Amino acid sequence: MKKVITALFILSLVFGIFAPVKNVRAAGLEAGTETTPSGIAYDEIGSKIDGYVKSIEGGLASCEVSVFNRDGVYNGYYGYSDIGNKVKADADTVYEWGSCSKILVWVSVMQQWERGNIDLDADIRTYLPEGFLTKLQYPGEKITMINLMNHNAGFQESFYENEMAGADGLFGSLEEAVKTCECYQAFHVGEVTAYSNWGVSLAAYIVECTSGLDYVTYVNENIFKPLGMEHTSIDPLQADNTCVAEKRHELKCYSVSLDSFEDYGECPCYVQLFPAGAAMGTLGDLTKFGQALVREDSPLFNSNSTREEMFKTTAYFGDNETKRNSHGLWVSNFKIDVLGHDGNTAGCTTALQFDPVSGLGVAVMTNEAGETAFCYGIPKLLYGSFLDREGYEDIKEKYAGLLDIKIQKMTGEIKSAGSSEEDISGCYTSKRSIVAGAGKCFLYGQIMPLSKNDDGTYSVRLFGFDIDNAVFIPLGGHKYLYVNNGMEAIYYFKNGIMETTYCDTERDYNNYAGFIGNYLFIIFGLICLAVLLVKLAAYVMRKIRKTEKKYTGADRLILTEQLIYAVSGPIFAAYTMMSFSCTKALVTVSAILAGLLGLLSFAIGGFLSYTSIKSELKTRTKIKRFIWVVLSFGYFEFILFYELYKFWTL
Repeated sequence: MKKVITALFILSLVFGIFAPVKNVRAAGLEAGTETTPSGIAYDEIGSKIDGYVKSIEGGLASCEVSVFNRDGVYNGYYGYSDIGNKVKADADTVYEWGSCSKILVWVSVMQQWERGNIDLDADIRTYLPEGFLTKLQYPGEKITMINLMNHNAGFQESFYENEMAGADGLFGSLEEAVKTCECYQAFHVGEVTAYSNWGVSLAAYIVECTSGLDYVTYVNENIFKPLGMEHTSIDPLQADNTCVAEKRHELKCYSVSLDSFEDYGECPCYVQLFPAGAAMGTLGDLTKFGQALVREDSPLFNSNSTREEMFKTTAYFGDNETKRNSHGLWVSNFKIDVLGHDGNTAGCTTALQFDPVSGLGVAVMTNEAGETAFCYGIPKLLYGSFLDREGYEDIKEKYAGLLDIKIQKMTGEIKSAGSSEEDISGCYTSKRSIVAGAGKCFLYGQIMPLSKNDDGTYSVRLFGFDIDNAVFIPLGGHKYLYVNNGMEAIYYFKNGIMETTYCDTERDYNNYAGFIGNYLFIIFGLICLAVLLVKLAAYVMRKIRKTEKKYTGADRLILTEQLIYAVSGPIFAAYTMMSFSCTKALVTVSAILAGLLGLLSFAIGGFLSYTSIKSELKTRTKIKRFIWVVLSFGYFEFILFYELYKFWTL
């Protein structure tokens, strides 16, 4: 028992989360008998959050929480901003906003709309330089600012320079970044929702064009200064706020769960398309921004009608009843619908959510990559589960075990008669991906293979093994509640299409086959590399023993083809893993080199065919050469499809 107590004590020292560093409660959240939508009295918010954090303390590095309304604020600081040096998170700690930065873009757009500089329903080419967009596949279709806000302008992902770079590799201007990173328009306008960092950055560039100010200056003059946000930066190198730059160097980032811990160090994120994700600052400043969004006399707008317009729904799920987006603000479907945005960088996770009706909002900032238990769990604690809505009592009771807030493996163990909903089992691929050209086999946004459980829920399962904690609970009417480590979200399934808040996915076995083909190429290349290493060892042994083995010209050609695969397989594997941080120069060079290897492979295949026809060979030798003829021509086709077509299309 003593060992257990000692172990728990050591864990508490490591994670520093038995109690918050500091709690500050303003009078506005204590007065009266007001309660949150989940039923928590305002004066109990602090103790409830303290208890929640402690219940999952093993998964925490640091977490800062602000609960606010139009009049008051509760702040809680938990854990360490630097675990190794025991530096506690506090009001001066700077975190990266990630995609929460996008709210700044949409506020800027609404300000320009209020001033008459932008028509939300006009073609965006009205505001752009002539010929600015060069990859439109449907130039006759109008793209509006509403399309950019709803992420349904038709743009797919880009191969290079769409998100991150080194500090010395950032572009000199937003215009240069947007032009260089332009995405291929793969869908008809309004056809598909596909989350797009590039589309958001294009909207920010339009703000530059209509306001006459560069975006960094615009945000500082029209948002940060009016709100007194003195500890926040939007510049990708924090050139607009040197104090923020210095404080960011003090933050360390981690990956933490109940069974693993990884120290990422400082882990800075340099965002090429910086309006989409480069903001960083303190919790206090993020709270000021959130409060400005819920106040009727918001300093952000000249008229409250602009704020009210921003909160109107602009996109629904397939049933046209469940809200999805409001002028760039995503709708989270808790017991009530709330607006906001979440954000992830390589080392931080941030969430800002608010109820535009009551004005109750919450901001959560962590120094953990891909964090969900706090950034999603704390809003759910305040706003309640979707299943708290009227009419879902039976479903909530049935699946109560799956809604547990703690981090755990959730596999749908409750047995029942099953669900009468359509079977949604299958392999889903994201539309936020490379869907036109050869790069579609990279499948950015992952494959999601769903399998049905005995209780009518669905799990993410491949070859009989759960590969994620996620569980899908059927709600009826084609809607499912996605539950994963404290996170809940509405998914809408119909006719092979899965609509998530941020993106559509499609049940598509063809893409799955391409994905497998992509990795079979890599595996075969690695096999060739292993074979060549064995052959090299055998060659060295023969040299030592002074024995010789005769090689024909055809043998040398086959050896060359093996070498081509052996070199290409590992390189292609590395390229696959880093394909979304590749530079344009690297893509160009790789396409040229791959093209030359493809031509060499084609020549080898042709010569092997010619010599095999002309020569008298044993059947075994003919079969061997025939196999390598096929592989030689196959490599050429692979390169033609994957490299050259990708290069010219993307």
